[in-house]
Amino acid sequence: MTRLPFEILTMPTPNTSSSLPRSKPSHRARFVLILLGIALLALGVIGVIERMHARHVLTEDTDRNAVPTVSTLTAQPAPTDQSLILPGTVKSWQDAQIYARTTGYVNKWYVDIGTKVKQGQPLAELDTPDVDNELKQGQAQMRSDQANENLAKVTSDRYQKLVGQGLVAVQTADQFAAQLNADVATVEADRANVAKLQNMEQFKHIVAPFDGVITQRNLDVGALVDAGSTGSNLFVIADTSKLRVFVDVPESSASGVHIGMPADVTLSSYGAKPFSGTVARTSDALDSSTRTLRTEIDVDNTGQTLVPGVYANVKLALATAAHNFIVPANTLLFRSEGLRIALVDAQQRVHLQTVTLGRDFGNTVEVTEGLEANAHIIINPADSLYEGEQVNIAKRDK
Repeated sequence: MTRLPFEILTMPTPNTSSSLPRSKPSHRARFVLILLGIALLALGVIGVIERMHARHVLTEDTDRNAVPTVSTLTAQPAPTDQSLILPGTVKSWQDAQIYARTTGYVNKWYVDIGTKVKQGQPLAELDTPDVDNELKQGQAQMRSDQANENLAKVTSDRYQKLVGQGLVAVQTADQFAAQLNADVATVEADRANVAKLQNMEQFKHIVAPFDGVITQRNLDVGALVDAGSTGSNLFVIADTSKLRVFVDVPESSASGVHIGMPADVTLSSYGAKPFSGTVARTSDALDSSTRTLRTEIDVDNTGQTLVPGVYANVKLALATAAHNFIVPANTLLFRSEGLRIALVDAQQRVHLQTVTLGRDFGNTVEVTEGLEANAHIIINPADSLYEGEQVNIAKRDK
């Protein structure tokens, strides 16, 4: 047998029964596996919880966005005394435009503007030649008619005696008696005419009708003036011992004005210090075109400090009803069914309340009917709000 150059060594096949036993997993490996399983389970649970939370948050946000959020305030009661400032017209206590009551020429004038005069004091004198001549003619005519009257009386008396003696007819005596009556009537007419002409002549003396100050003079010496008010006035006289200040009170405040209540009158040209006045009278009726009450305030001006015609502000302290409230103007809702204010009840539901307004103060208004104390009012309500709508309150009432 030929030998190979090398020998193939054959390793004996190990007996499986005689091999080493397999190693079993250790306790540490099992613990790691358990922890890994728990971690995976926890991650799964956490993922589910996060998804559920996100879904819940999304639901809450959706519900929250579906309910409007509003801001509210509490209605404030109106003050019991509310000041009302109105523009006023200052006028003299009384004034008069003086016209000529007779026709003539200006002979003299005695006073000029700014002159303080007394009642009955001469202001001017007119030359009235026409009236003087008419007066003389009237007096002469009256004397003539009086002579005729005397003659008629003597004649009538004589014939009455003759009738008693039966010497003349009664008809003749009656005729002379009638003539006497006619002459008497003529004399009476002459006397009235003379009195009229005497008055016309007296009107050539222009006098002051009351105590006051001359504010206008519209005549010069030699100027022709006509009787009556068809031409220009001769003088204007004003009594400024007291002044009348007229204001027009709006309808909403007219009920608070009463006679005797005090008033402060401020005149811009006399500084900031007010002058005290008193409501003297009202028109007791509203002007149908302006819906205002004409009111007169009397101011004492004994010292002649003030002059009529200046611009004035009048401050009236008006009493306000206790149930009135003051609310901002941005709480009002103007609906087709009328003026409303949106309220929030205890269940945070909207109630559209009908209200009646009083005075308007610009940024705020007075509510006279429809509100109660501690009512929660929505600020800047949306036009889409409806009765019974659920809302959220954004912040606490002020």
